Amino acid sequence: MDRAQQLMDQQVACRWQELFEPLLEVCHPHHRQICRPIGASYYWTAAQSEYATDVMFKTRADLDRIYPALVHHSVMSFGSEQVLRFLQRTKAKEVKTDRRRGPDGVRVKHWLNDNSLKLYDKGSVLRSEVTINNPKDFRVWRTSEVDPKGQKRWRVLRRSVADVRRRAEVSRAATHRHLQALAGVHIQTPLSNEASKLCRAKRKQGRRFRALRPLGEDAQLLQAVNRLEYAITGFHNREIRQSLYSEPGSLKLRRKQTAAVSRKLALLRAHGLICKVPGRHLYHVSPKGRRVITALLAAKNASIEELTKLAA
Repeated sequence: MDRAQQLMDQQVACRWQELFEPLLEVCHPHHRQICRPIGASYYWTAAQSEYATDVMFKTRADLDRIYPALVHHSVMSFGSEQVLRFLQRTKAKEVKTDRRRGPDGVRVKHWLNDNSLKLYDKGSVLRSEVTINNPKDFRVWRTSEVDPKGQKRWRVLRRSVADVRRRAEVSRAATHRHLQALAGVHIQTPLSNEASKLCRAKRKQGRRFRALRPLGEDAQLLQAVNRLEYAITGFHNREIRQSLYSEPGSLKLRRKQTAAVSRKLALLRAHGLICKVPGRHLYHVSPKGRRVITALLAAKNASIEELTKLAA
């Protein structure tokens, strides 16, 4: 990937006019004769330029999980002020946003004059891309064309290939601002994504652990380990046993209940909901466990009317 980026960076640093001039000898061998009377030469321009920044995910599924939220945020939350900021503009005649679904996925595009900024997915890659058709919206630090040795100042960005490097700088900055704004999107994870994994048997270190029944017989266990007073100090087998069972009269029954709780805690550890403090008989709810257990208990205690309203 580093080598590929180096090759891309070399494109920006190319002396495009020196590369294009030899093409004239092949495509237009009489150009010198035609241009000699007026003392002119070809003025090489970039009618359109595209520059993209890619964010690569390990799998397509990882991107698919968050992409709908990014699309929704781009369409519903990015107003004209945000789009102007992405492209370093303070005003424009018109800013338009368009969402379009194609055979490869969903694309969101923002237009500012004749230039655009768009977001789309390509397999496991999230791409932010800037297209410049009208460079006059931007500025470059340069001298005047009529006085090449004069004073430099911020001037209009030209179509000339001489300003390709500045086009790349403007576009790269726009894609980075765009992606930074998208990074603040709150991704809502469906409870089914997490619960479905817990409701399947799991094998760990050659041992099989049954599926959890979070709305059934394991609900009381989940509620016991998720108590607020254990958030800092953690909990022992004894505290969970006292929450699940009434105080037994005999030592034999107490030992039996302690063994049962140990098996239940091993089950929660196998599913990643709790973790054990090394060298101690002390447990903590994991960050994943705190998130999932809280959501499951909220769903268990919610009324049918509340759940129906959320599903509407």
